Amino acid sequence: MGAPRSGTYTGIWSDKENSRVDIYYGDGGANTPLRVASFGRRVDSVTQATNRTNAVTSNGLSGTVTGDDASLAAVTIATHTVNNSAVEANDCVVISKVSGDADSSAWVSAVAGGSFNVSIRNHHDSGADTTAFVYNYIVLKSAT
Repeated sequence: MGAPRSGTYTGIWSDKENSRVDIYYGDGGANTPLRVASFGRRVDSVTQATNRTNAVTSNGLSGTVTGDDASLAAVTIATHTVNNSAVEANDCVVISKVSGDADSSAWVSAVAGGSFNVSIRNHHDSGADTTAFVYNYIVLKSAT
């Protein structure tokens, strides 16, 4: 169905054809509403193999990644790539921790067309982390 066609529309638009909900605001020029956010329903779940720096492929607009449980030394950062065909360079990717060692945290360290990087840090000052870090992600589509 696509976007609202004309006028200065402000509100939420259900795009069933593309399985997402878009938020529009005002006039994006030439009487076309400007999409300011998009939230998808495509969900994907993957498990990382072999080590914490191996790339995974998860093509949903949201999903869950279960990391490998290889040892992560104290005060160390491991980064892996999530290949995702839904991601564009201007998108915002948000992650949240589901489970893993209490002394570990993660963040999105880079976003590019077709992928994003997640960095995981073991904050413990002497002990290795040997748990699988599990996180959820959502891709917030940019307005451009």
